Amino acid sequence: MSFEGRQDAIAGLREGTALDLVREPEHEKDPNAIAVFYGALRLGYVRAGIAKHLAPLIDAGARYRARIENLTGLPKRAQDDKQRYRGVNIFIERDADATVARRSETSKALRDSWDGNAETVRAALIGTAQPHEYQRAVLERLGEGRNTLALFGTGRGKSFCFQHPAVLRALGAAGKTLAIYPLRALANDQYEALQRRLDQFGLRILRANGSIDQRERDDLFAALREGAWDIVLATPEFLAFHRDAFTGTSAPSLVVVDEAHHVHESRHRAAYAAIGGTIAALGNPQVLALTATAAEEAFARIRQHLRIDAWVIDPTIRENLHLVDARGRTDKIAYLREALEDGGKAIIYCNSRSEVGKLAEQLRRTLPKRKGETMFYHAGMPAAARREVEQYFREGALRAVVATSAFGEGIDLPDVRHVVLYHLNFNFTEFNQQAGRAGRDGEAAYVHLLFSESDRRINEFIIDREAPTLFVLRRLYAEMRALARNGTLRASFVEIARTLDIDKANERTIAAAVRIFEDEDLVESLEDDEGRYMHFLPVSGKIDMTRNERFAEGEAERESFKRFADVVLTARIEDLERLVNRPIYPNVELRR
Repeated sequence: MSFEGRQDAIAGLREGTALDLVREPEHEKDPNAIAVFYGALRLGYVRAGIAKHLAPLIDAGARYRARIENLTGLPKRAQDDKQRYRGVNIFIERDADATVARRSETSKALRDSWDGNAETVRAALIGTAQPHEYQRAVLERLGEGRNTLALFGTGRGKSFCFQHPAVLRALGAAGKTLAIYPLRALANDQYEALQRRLDQFGLRILRANGSIDQRERDDLFAALREGAWDIVLATPEFLAFHRDAFTGTSAPSLVVVDEAHHVHESRHRAAYAAIGGTIAALGNPQVLALTATAAEEAFARIRQHLRIDAWVIDPTIRENLHLVDARGRTDKIAYLREALEDGGKAIIYCNSRSEVGKLAEQLRRTLPKRKGETMFYHAGMPAAARREVEQYFREGALRAVVATSAFGEGIDLPDVRHVVLYHLNFNFTEFNQQAGRAGRDGEAAYVHLLFSESDRRINEFIIDREAPTLFVLRRLYAEMRALARNGTLRASFVEIARTLDIDKANERTIAAAVRIFEDEDLVESLEDDEGRYMHFLPVSGKIDMTRNERFAEGEAERESFKRFADVVLTARIEDLERLVNRPIYPNVELRR
């Protein structure tokens, strides 16, 4: 900082002195202004470029601390005259503890205002619908304190069985719920849906996986240290690596294992093989396991590893749901024009935000306007725009929504006549969830499989970019370090990717790799007046990156996709339909 009268103002200041940052949104020249104070003395303002970045974060609840890094222009000797140019360089860092405390304080008023009426929670989760008998049976067993397995088919409301008690525990006795998902993408989708539906209650909902950036990660661990959370959505790898963070004041009262068949099917994954012991180490909290697929052996293994002593099996078969085999069709637009001719509501799922916009525009030009308009939807849209699309679709003003997987999760849309899987999904869970959003009113509905073998290669390419292999990680580290000068690399991820030009590595690959390198203390990311940069740290001994939680999550995604693609691209349509419209359960009594 430099400012008028600085020679007098900074007299007596010392390096390391703590400073206060004060937002001044009403500043006449800069609405992003952040003033710097030493006590009651205003020293000046954070530079405009940095303030522009920090101000929105501060306004959203983030808190930062500052200290004097160094003083410039000081006399070198006591007898020297004051030098003309003086200034203060300050170091600013995010204060995760203060940020979490501030957010908890802000949400406390909403939590405290809840009147104890469980019906408001039910309405927030499932609208005007009422829990069906099997959902009620699960809630009863949880209320009795029993470790419970809920085995429901797709679209029968498994998520409600965990969300309803989780919210009531948080609002009532301050009980915490830890939900475990097999893949980080599934946890992220659930996180977005819960944030949207439960915002009115002031719940502190967090996600814990390798896809989150450093700011969110710092806030997460600050919340875990203070016990300042209500619901955490995690991967088994994150929990395995950080289970000690979920003890003491952060010990959960309920652990939910979603897609619990992975306890059986993915037991070669170290985190799943040890999941029973990991949960026990948290103090043996109550367990709720959820799945649509558990034949004899899987059922037995889930019960054993999760210490299940009660279960509810919903045998409902959704006979109104029909799969249409359009795999390999080349003219997809022509197919959609024909398939959607009846004018029934349709959701068309694509794998990327850019694709939903392009396809929506094509369909606007192709589908008859008399049967309704087409719009697109993805998680990157402003919240108000997303709510508008949801409302229009629910009310019938839209006949088709082209969307990413973000659409439909937790939204009450009973009368969807068509679901189109335009691109190949990444896993069975996403496939089942999207297909299951058709025909929830019990009327005939159709799921159109419009993907093809060529989509497999596209998805593999996407996964490789988002989750770098060990070979790519080693090469990136070596070549990025070679680019550094004196251990420092000043370049954006885009610039690094262009310079290195490594196959299947773009800026997102670089970002994923850097997070792994940071976890393993290979690099640290810093920022100064010139922008962000990386500093390579001294390394002693061999670093085993395969033991990194983020790397393990990426490998799980790669393996899950391979298993899914091998089945869904070749299986008979009748077999795939059975996967979607009915649960798979053992020969046991339906309730215990």
